[in-house]
Amino acid sequence: MPVHGASAAANASPGQPVRSCESLTALRFPDGTTVTSASQTTTTPVICNVELLVPQNIHMRVSLPVGTWNGRFQGVGGGGFNGSVPDTESAAKTGYAAAGSDSGHTADSSDASWAWSPTGMNSSLINDFLSRALHETTVKGKAVTQAFYGQSPTYSYWNGCSNGGREGLQEAQVQPHDYDGILAGAPAIQADRFLPAAMWPQVVMHELGDFVPSCKFDAVDKAVIAACDSRDGVTDGVIADPRTCRFNPTSLVGTVTPCGTITAEDAAVVKKIWDGPRRPEGRRLWYGILPGASFTRLAATANGDGVPTPLASGWFTYWLAKDPSFDWHSLTTANFTHYADQSRQEWGPVGTDDPDLSAFRAVGGKLLLWHGLADQLIPPQGTIRYYERVTAAMGGRAKTEQFVRLFTAPGVGHCRGGSGAAPADPLAALVKWVEHGKAPTTLRAENGSMSRPLCLWPAIARYDGHGSTNDAANFRCSSRR
Repeated sequence: MPVHGASAAANASPGQPVRSCESLTALRFPDGTTVTSASQTTTTPVICNVELLVPQNIHMRVSLPVGTWNGRFQGVGGGGFNGSVPDTESAAKTGYAAAGSDSGHTADSSDASWAWSPTGMNSSLINDFLSRALHETTVKGKAVTQAFYGQSPTYSYWNGCSNGGREGLQEAQVQPHDYDGILAGAPAIQADRFLPAAMWPQVVMHELGDFVPSCKFDAVDKAVIAACDSRDGVTDGVIADPRTCRFNPTSLVGTVTPCGTITAEDAAVVKKIWDGPRRPEGRRLWYGILPGASFTRLAATANGDGVPTPLASGWFTYWLAKDPSFDWHSLTTANFTHYADQSRQEWGPVGTDDPDLSAFRAVGGKLLLWHGLADQLIPPQGTIRYYERVTAAMGGRAKTEQFVRLFTAPGVGHCRGGSGAAPADPLAALVKWVEHGKAPTTLRAENGSMSRPLCLWPAIARYDGHGSTNDAANFRCSSRR
């Protein structure tokens, strides 16, 4: 894209700007994009923050390291329904020219109401959120980078988790030329299915008349971890493969907790939450959270009633019912199917799960996926399902692993947290893959003093029986049992 006021310097040195930060306010774009401010921080390293407004209402920022640029560009993903510009300075402090946007609207990340209006859905805002803001931010971000340094980035990377992971996959599927490498953690793909499913725990508790208090759920988590923890050869509070954990919560009936004795009704609630939503005749609609994942995000209760996550209640209120007065208590396990079907039929594009990545492969792109197996919001089974579909569409495991790799993180919650070890620096692994052809076979993961190898799917890390159980060097990747 031609940018007026962006003359390049032929003798530009790598990492050094060819113009002042403040002069970037003079940049002009053919589509009417304006630079609303450009100023340097007083921190070390010094960062030039450039704010832009892309018509009609996409607010974005480009953060440029002054004197320490590594020649790379990084697109930074947002979370939830976005609505604010993500942190771009952190990436700039590590040497990247980094850009991110509010995805075209201003709101809290858990607020879904921006998509609705009394006269109908705001289709232009939805399109900005789903795709347009991503590409515009990338194009404008690279243009500002070129104007500041007098040269274009040598390599471009996307880095995002949750909705940021979905955004990365949107780029791989629709704009394959934008990025050389994409890091997508706990991607919020299949949102047309997992967002309705995120309401399922509340529907179950309401229908069974049993809003389970948190300390009973805590007792279930403790028991299931104790039952399935040691299968990888070490007892560390982490279930290595919760998909194979066969714990029956009815075994806890009669257990006394600080908030009451666990009942048969409580056990029935737990079973239904783990199992996930189903049609009345029994066919699965989507996945539930895995055993060992915290119940607090989706099955929160207070004062004898449920407290749905705003992401799910907002989805039902504004995207499905399209009625601000919608009461989630009207949902039943019977009419839930109607809303689940509507979500898929009406909002399929939100799913962002096209398995055909042939265009991204053709341009040499690399995609690194990871997902915590204790994710309490987005079931990791969905990411695994998507990866298997990509594998089938791209010609099998060997061909797929040449450009797409998936790693799962036992005991890790949504993007972070939990008792497990999360990827320590997955972006560095992606850079080595893109720039040096060294495809990762494991990712180093850490949680305090504990380290683990995260294995290439479908392998799992097992303790080899020697040395510290806190040291990743003493674990080996092996097939799942």
